[in-house]
Amino acid sequence: MVTADVRRAALAYLGSGADPRFSRHYAVANVGQQTGCSETEVWEALWGLVGERLIYLDTAGQQSSTDNWRWCLSADGRKVIKGGTWEPRDPEGYLARIRREVPDLDGLVELYLVEALQSFNGRCYLATSVMLGVAAERAFLVMAESYAASSVAGAPAIARELAKPRGNYFALWTEFRKRIEPIRQDLPNGLADALTLDAIADLIRTTRNEVGHPTGRRIDEDTARVHLTIAPVYLRKMQLLSAHFAGTPAGESA
Repeated sequence: MVTADVRRAALAYLGSGADPRFSRHYAVANVGQQTGCSETEVWEALWGLVGERLIYLDTAGQQSSTDNWRWCLSADGRKVIKGGTWEPRDPEGYLARIRREVPDLDGLVELYLVEALQSFNGRCYLATSVMLGVAAERAFLVMAESYAASSVAGAPAIARELAKPRGNYFALWTEFRKRIEPIRQDLPNGLADALTLDAIADLIRTTRNEVGHPTGRRIDEDTARVHLTIAPVYLRKMQLLSAHFAGTPAGESA
């Protein structure tokens, strides 16, 4: 039983309305029985959740009798157990969902995405956005390389931009937008709709360029959460575009 599973089971137990008392005979014993893990692992998971501010201890008026203190979900903890959304306070659930929806996610993209989630849960929102910006840029570069190797119109121009020894990311993005515009209607499932591309450009510009330099700009929790919520849509589109271009390798007609 891995720590993430114990963590998830502990949250589910506290959200179920079952006896949340602090004594080892209640929450600890029940979660241990459900998961088959040791009491030590449950204690570690519970205190880890306290550190993440997803749960807290309510003394319930029992100032000296810790046995009857209660583990309680915080406001963030209640959001996590509801599920169904891209909830960054539940990094395991977030990553599990993105692995389902983007099954061939690039390893470096996932690395930086994990760092972004860890930063978010550490309340380091500036770092969250910087790491997310790096992940977004990497996803774009993977797609651009697939485009450059294809026979789709505009591929040679993208290849030339990629070959520049000190290429500028935004110059590459500008070239991509220019080359993709005439063929947008030929791409499946609206993969290159202008509205989405503009939103992506704004996301990366904000996260990678503006906050990645010492400008003094701050990122609050709500902004970082929005970035993490829309990032999966972007990553999915980049993957689908990459797969489309890979299906028309150089030497074949688009």
